[in-house]
Amino acid sequence: MRHAEVTLPGQTSSVPTARRFVESLLSAWGRPELTWAAAACVSELAANCALHARTAFTVRVVLADDRRIRVEVSDGSRRMPAPRDYGPQATTGRGLRLLDQLASGWGVDATDDGKSVWVLLETAVGQRPGEQDEAVFDLEALLAGYGEDGDSPAPSASTAPAAPALPVAA
Repeated sequence: MRHAEVTLPGQTSSVPTARRFVESLLSAWGRPELTWAAAACVSELAANCALHARTAFTVRVVLADDRRIRVEVSDGSRRMPAPRDYGPQATTGRGLRLLDQLASGWGVDATDDGKSVWVLLETAVGQRPGEQDEAVFDLEALLAGYGEDGDSPAPSASTAPAAPALPVAA
């Protein structure tokens, strides 16, 4: 099972580095079909570390099998993420909804020194590893799901599909 990780400072300037790390790995592993979603998820999780945890964080990517990858971001804060319901003009508070839309599963695991937030991403059924999806991702449709009135229901980690724990070598 392929895996790689990097530890970065808990600063907003680390977010692009985390994103490039994931993009480079997936390219090297021949998994371009998962790159966009993985980069968006790790950007959100790394930004949360910089803004909320304010500790160094570790990005870990595991190539679970031919169809799945697991991306984990661990930090030194024990404060668990919680969905927020901000107004339509807010520039924050939509990250967990993004994970719900992009990942086949996500969750949070408490660790001895903080927490690890993970997402599970899968290649579409019938799509071969390395095969690019022909469909263009409709970002406007995704954002429209958040509603303009701020009344759209906020998903929570407890409603996210459970994903199997994948072993990660140190």
